[in-house]
Amino acid sequence: MAAMTALSRLVATGLLLLICTAAPPLGAQTAVVTRNVNLRTGPSSSQPIIRLLHPPDELNVLDPNQQNSYYEVRTAGGDHGWVWSHNVRLTAAPVPPAPPSSPAEVYRSCPLEGSAVYNNRRESNRKKNRVATPTTADIEAGVTLAAMLQSGADQQRWSDARAGSIVGFVHDVKKGGEETVNCGETDSLYIDTHIELVLDPQNTNKTVRLIVEVTPRWRAFMATQGRDWTTRTLQQQLEGRWVRFTGWLFWDFEHADEAAHTNPGGDNVWRATAWEIHPVTEITVCSGSPQNCE
Repeated sequence: MAAMTALSRLVATGLLLLICTAAPPLGAQTAVVTRNVNLRTGPSSSQPIIRLLHPPDELNVLDPNQQNSYYEVRTAGGDHGWVWSHNVRLTAAPVPPAPPSSPAEVYRSCPLEGSAVYNNRRESNRKKNRVATPTTADIEAGVTLAAMLQSGADQQRWSDARAGSIVGFVHDVKKGGEETVNCGETDSLYIDTHIELVLDPQNTNKTVRLIVEVTPRWRAFMATQGRDWTTRTLQQQLEGRWVRFTGWLFWDFEHADEAAHTNPGGDNVWRATAWEIHPVTEITVCSGSPQNCE
């Protein structure tokens, strides 16, 4: 029993030492010894000396406010005490980086044009990877889900220099595929989230679906704002609900032959139009009905 008690004390002492010698937290105030200075048990020359410190010892300053011209500090070795302020110099506290105001243009070493080789696809990828947030002036007032689902050849119907804000019923949310736009990434965190919208929850035929896409850049940016735009979370939060999506209009030429508007009756049609909201820059879940998103 005595041996166990001694062992417990030893473990506790070891844990305490680990705690005391841990690195100071990011942003903590530090100081460097400029002249030999005594580490004392209190803020006075009459207090007992713990040890002598030498330049250029570094100290973690526990309180930047002086008491009787002394700083309360902890040494790198874990000793706690007080040092005369005239023999140390405060170093600047690390400034935490400011949160980003927009997604990164280069993400995981992947540029806006991705890994595409041909100019038309490189330009298309730059549009998919746009990082600017649409302003109110950018949003095309006539863009609604009903308008985007209107039948007929529609390549010239909208401009991909404009943005849209549409309300739709989310039929499906899933992981996108491996594409040059994301430099061939395969992990779901680093590829697009593919979202399919319909105007009527009772009619989910492939030929009446509109596609909107969440890109990895916007997913990473939203994470810095405390918002989870991972595919799994979006699937849980959006499927089967009315949702407003805001973002840039995009004509995906690669899917024109798979869209009912531009290839009516085609064998491989699985969407209404080659127009998309891509990238999505804002998501708002409606409260119960589409009218609550107006």
